[in-house]
Amino acid sequence: MPTAARRLALLALGCLLVTGCAGFRGGWESVAYLGDTPPALPESPSFFEETQNPPALELPGLRLQVTLDNQLRTYDTQLYLFVLPLYIDPRERYWKNHSPGKTRVFITVTPTEPGFVFRPSQAVLQMGNRRFGGVAGFDFDRRDHQDRRVREGGSWEHRPVATELPLDQPGRSYHLSIDFDTPVPSPESHEILLDLSQALGSPRHPALPPIRFVPMRWRRSYS
Repeated sequence: MPTAARRLALLALGCLLVTGCAGFRGGWESVAYLGDTPPALPESPSFFEETQNPPALELPGLRLQVTLDNQLRTYDTQLYLFVLPLYIDPRERYWKNHSPGKTRVFITVTPTEPGFVFRPSQAVLQMGNRRFGGVAGFDFDRRDHQDRRVREGGSWEHRPVATELPLDQPGRSYHLSIDFDTPVPSPESHEILLDLSQALGSPRHPALPPIRFVPMRWRRSYS
């Protein structure tokens, strides 16, 4: 085969490998909800469907999105031409937990009015009859070299929250997190509860109700 033709064939094969590879990974995760009755969750997706992100929690004066870093990956499959398996990993792994022995709760808060304050040490994570207080809190934001929040440029960083953080800009999404000194709970548990009644509030509104979690199967695509 001439050199030019060989190069063209290799290029075509490379393109086929790149465009023809796909795969899915999935497992269990905990989905936050309010009230005493768990929400109706979608049925387990078929092999070629992805699960959707759960909706935000709407409360007077603010919107919340709450996730735990206990997402459990129970399978990881990569396919060639969407059919032939290239890689299969059946091991269970808490792939979003980067601090073994600790649980991190991620909270995105979008206030619709000023007055809310974040106090991470006042948060409580309950699993069955065990209760754990927040040991550290963080604010994930974009900052410039003078440590000022900016909308463009700068770099994204997790900054510790010493005692409290005023959430004084309505309409802005604050990306917060709290660490608890306990290994991640199983996402298949129905006994996980997060109490933010003293950790996130405003004098204009009643204390936040308990946030509970329900197990849900998740699936994500590589393509």
